[in-house]
Amino acid sequence: MQTICSAIKQALTDHLVSQLTVSQVRDLCIVTLPLPTLDNRWVDVFVEPRAADFFLIHDGGKAVNELILQGLKMTSGIERELTAIAERLHVAFSEEMFQTGAKIGNLGETVSAVGMCSALAMTHLLATARAEEEPIEGQILELLKQWGKKKSVRIQERVKVEGNLKQHQFDFTVTPRKGPTFALSILNPTAGALSAAERFGFKAQDLDGTPAGGWRRIAVEAKSEVWSQEARKLVDRVAHSVIPVPSGSQATYGQLAEALEPIAS
Repeated sequence: MQTICSAIKQALTDHLVSQLTVSQVRDLCIVTLPLPTLDNRWVDVFVEPRAADFFLIHDGGKAVNELILQGLKMTSGIERELTAIAERLHVAFSEEMFQTGAKIGNLGETVSAVGMCSALAMTHLLATARAEEEPIEGQILELLKQWGKKKSVRIQERVKVEGNLKQHQFDFTVTPRKGPTFALSILNPTAGALSAAERFGFKAQDLDGTPAGGWRRIAVEAKSEVWSQEARKLVDRVAHSVIPVPSGSQATYGQLAEALEPIAS
């Protein structure tokens, strides 16, 4: 058993070491830790020398900047939670950064703590995104079930399909006994409406030539009032039908039926 445990430790050590990098930019060091963020980055921690044996360690405000870029507002509640995260790991949250000072002997522990704070801060993005997505997903599912009662169709949730370059997922697919399958994608502008539109466009392009490429695509634009003309045009170009749902509103049976009937008939 000891041999197995040693092998596991060595394998984990090799993996973590392979993902860890330290680079120098001017007079500071950038440490990239093997801590993934929600937008497929690794956490960066900055180490600045301030004295012969003293360093300022911080995340450069990247966690907060990422939250803001994803459309979240820095409310007093979020600030309190980020401060609490920092305090638990014995660092500070100030000037919208996780930061602290340390001597050379404590750099490893301190860099790790600041990096963990930065990674944990991103959970706000996940929690907010899911809080927004789940209600509209539930609404669409109920409408699909209502519509499907009068039809001979099969409804599936979170359907994964293989594209030419990567795997994709549709929130729902509806397959009639005759005719093509049609697939619904709920587009949440958490990272911006244009980003949501570009992801939808890439999915359509990457599925071209595959079995799923022939499906009829329906896009549900959540928070439709924040969608730019450019984002809407992109979605219109690749979707067979679009259902706009403004903030504080719900998709209606009429909207869904209007989108599905021409495709299903």
